[in-house]
Order: sequence, then structure tokens, then C-alpha cells
Amino acid sequence: MPTYFIGDVHGCKRTLEQLLARLDIRPGDKAVFLGDLIDRGSDSKGVIDTIWQLKATGIEIVCLRGNHEQMLLDVLEDPALQPLWRFRNGGEHTLKSFGAEDPSELPTQYMDFFRAMPLWYETDGFLCVHAGLNFNSPDPLADEYAMLWIRYWYDNINYSWLGERILLHGHTPMPLQVIEEQHQLLDEQQYLNLDNGCVYQREGLGHLLALRSDTRSLFLQPFVG
Repeated sequence: MPTYFIGDVHGCKRTLEQLLARLDIRPGDKAVFLGDLIDRGSDSKGVIDTIWQLKATGIEIVCLRGNHEQMLLDVLEDPALQPLWRFRNGGEHTLKSFGAEDPSELPTQYMDFFRAMPLWYETDGFLCVHAGLNFNSPDPLADEYAMLWIRYWYDNINYSWLGERILLHGHTPMPLQVIEEQHQLLDEQQYLNLDNGCVYQREGLGHLLALRSDTRSLFLQPFVG
């Protein structure tokens, strides 16, 4: 059964629904989301609900924690962080999608879902993280901050440690042309960014991406909301 790896959704429920329809994903298949399901877009709650509905049909679901889920969890621990998350990182849109005025009002089942998210996942020869890995560390999977926040790490990849695995990530929106070039060199470079800034309507951005494990096909879904 194939695995589908899906980039940063950022609250774009309708775009996710359109992508899933194109993937023709079926019971027994697996979907791995690379983090940042929430914030910026208009319907973060709807994105989570769509993923839960997908799981109910027999699709195996893995959702990595992104830095935006981490920011929400951090706000609950330290309310002083709320303005940064809420007004500069799209958290206000997440609250509105839940009909909430404060993060403390978000339903327990959703917060438990965010807390349970793993920081990395390996399957079918692919290693998945949200942001990337700190290859200066003896154990790149031990640096939790890097897996959530690191950028511009390609030059430091330790291929002896990576082995034959393909490293998939999101977090840093890249132009579609750059991502397509990475896809063409997948066997050689062994990494692929699946974040094309779905929520951003700017030149080169604005697609939600997915990669199919067995065929290595790259799917592009333009933003629809």
C-alpha cells in the first residue's frame, strides 16, 4: 500500500480536500502530514476534522508536530507568548475557526492531538521531519528544536548517517521551480521540501504538495481556500 506525504496545510481545508480527491487515497494506504496543519489559513479546525474523517475510512494517519502546533502548546504554558503566535503567525485565524477567543478555550481532544504528535517518522525508506535536521549533532534526531525550527541545512547533510533514506520536510516555503528541481534529483540529493507556501498567494508559491512513496510522483494542488 502506498504512503502519501503531505506538506504544510496551514488551515487550508478546501485545498486539502481537493488534494485528497486527486490522490485517490484508499483504505489501507497511509498519509503522513509533515506538520503545520494550523494557523494562517481560515479553517484549521476543519483541517483537523478532515484528517480525522480520513482516518475513520481506514487510512493510516501520521501527523508530525510543526512549529505552529508547538507555538500553540507554548502559549498555553506561557500566555506572554500569545501575541506573537496570535497576531504574527496566524493564530488568530485558528481561534476563529474554533469559535474561541483564547487558546485555553480550545477543545481538549484537539489539544491532546497536538501534544501526541511525533517530531519525526520513518517509513518506506523515507525519513520525515517538519523543518529539517541538525547534522552537526552526533544524533540528528535528538535535536528537537531543529526538527521544529531549523532552516537552510542542506549543505550539512551527513549522508553516512542518512544512508539510503530520503529526507522529507516542510517549514520553509520554497518556489515551485526549486521543489521540482529537488524532485528531479531525489535519488542523488536525498531530500525534498514539500512546502510551497500553500497559504501564500505570491509568484512561485500557493500549492499544497504531496509525494507518493512507491511511484515517487509529486502532486500539486493550487490554493482554493
